[in-house]
This record gives sequence, C-alpha cells and structure tokens, in this order.
Amino acid sequence: MILVIGATGKIGGEVARLLVSAGSPVRALVRNPSRATALAGQGVELATGDLGDAASLDRAMQGVDRMFLVSAQDPRQADLQGNAVDAALRASVGHIVKVSGISPSVSPGGPAEIGRQHWRTEHRIEETGVPFTFLRPGFFMQNLLETAAPMVSKLGLLAAPMADAPIAMVDSRDIAAVAATVLTSDNHHDRVYDVTGPRAFDHKQLATVLTGATGQRIRYVNTPPGLAAKVLRRQGKPDWHVEHLVDMAELFRVGAGATVSTTVRDVTGRPPRTIEGFAAEHANSFVRGGVSRLLRTAARSGRDPAGRTSSVTRPR
Repeated sequence: MILVIGATGKIGGEVARLLVSAGSPVRALVRNPSRATALAGQGVELATGDLGDAASLDRAMQGVDRMFLVSAQDPRQADLQGNAVDAALRASVGHIVKVSGISPSVSPGGPAEIGRQHWRTEHRIEETGVPFTFLRPGFFMQNLLETAAPMVSKLGLLAAPMADAPIAMVDSRDIAAVAATVLTSDNHHDRVYDVTGPRAFDHKQLATVLTGATGQRIRYVNTPPGLAAKVLRRQGKPDWHVEHLVDMAELFRVGAGATVSTTVRDVTGRPPRTIEGFAAEHANSFVRGGVSRLLRTAARSGRDPAGRTSSVTRPR
C-alpha cells in the first residue's frame, strides 16, 4: 500500500492517479473525504486525518510500505511533515518520497524560510535511516495560471520580479510522473533528484511563447521585488508568505533556476513537457474573452496549435 499525503494538490493528485492507473493500491490522507470524491472515484482509498493529528497519521499508516509526502507551504511545515515522518517510522514504512524545494534554497542557512524548512524535514528523514528519495523541483508551470494569467488576460502584461533570469520551469505533472515511478521501484533509494523542464528561458521569452499560443501581443514587465511584495500584501497574503515569495524571486533573479536536469527523461523514459506545449494547452487562461484567435484559426484549418506555437519559439 502506498500512502499519498497531499493528494488533493497539483502534484499529489496526479501521483495518486498515476499509481492507480499502474495497478498500485493507494491510500490518500485527506482532511475532508467529501471534498475528495474524485480520488475515491479513481479507486483511491481515503483516510481521514491531518498532519497535526498523530493518531490519524498512525491509522493512515497501517499496512503502508511506501509514503509520498508533499504539503502546502506553511511556517510550521517542518514540524507538520515531521509528524508524518515519525508516524512512518513507527509503522516501519520502507520508503519515503518527499517533494522538496529547489536545491539552492534547501540548506540550514538558505535564503528562504520554506527552503530551510524543507532542509529540516530532509535531515529528519535521513536521520531515521528509512530509504528516501527527495525530489527538488523549481518553478512550476502551473503557477503561471495563478500568478500571471489574470493580468495577462486583462491587460496583456506579464508582470514578474524576475529580471532577465532564465528559469527551467517544470510541469507539475512531470514531477508527479517521476514520483510515481520512484514509488514503484527500489532503484531510487537514498537519491536526491533535481526536477526541471527541458530548457531554461527568461520571462521575455515566456511572453513570446504566450503571444504565439494566444495570437495576442503579450509584453513582459519586470517589477521590483519590493513592489511585488506590496501588491501581495494588498491582496491579503500573510507576511510569511510574502517574505517567502520575495526571497524566492531574489533567488531566481541571480540564476538559481537556470540549471536544467535530465531527471524526467532518465527516470520516466520520456522527455519533460515544454513551455510551448503548456502554453498551447492553457491558452484560454491567458486570453481576453476566453478563446484565442489562434486557436479558432487552428480549429478551422485543422492545424495543431501546439505545433504552431513551437515553430514561433524554436531556438535559432
């Protein structure tokens, strides 16, 4: 039995789906089963519990031999995830796979608090002696749907405090694919994997990709991190979250996200998804009126919009 913690999130939900599709028995720890009916419908066993409730963790661990661990960012993250680690140790779980942060942030003296929290959890897992695999992704492509799409669709502006830093953004589904493969194999014990997309690009190049995908001109505006922090606070984000995002922006601005790994291909046997493919898939989120002119044209002509997008941004 594989226990998935974080199964209602971007990565965990896909991990559960992939595992079930591969025939693995899967249990998901969820706070509210009524909000996880989609998981149950896929054949996932639901265990009601919370990372703050040790008794519920012990119940969820019964019969579990492998655990996948990911959770929402939280100033108590290391303590909450540590509860899951302790429960796994009590249950003699044989393999822990944890989604961590981008490698330059994961250290006891790292530049961002959440990165320091990830390091504490990784260190705690290593101390148990339980075989582990740590996945260290960087910037998720899916984050663009929350952080960039609203302004792009309203104003045609891609605003971000990233200067001209190249970032090897990764699709969260590829992180999940790596995790699912690792969870069903004994060949990845005590490994740390950086997980990225196939190439690094800056936000000006990203604006060009989105322009090609939507058929509408999109312009990149580099915003100072301090201004971005003010906007986030006006949106009601808590101080710790704002500080984390600013710290991470500063880290990306100095090139921390530029390194490209081959983990997705090496572990899963297939290449990672491209930003061009992601932009074509989610083009409607970035355009005014919901349906892009390019997609309408592609539909009439029978052409593949993803192929057209990639031709716009092919490296020279």
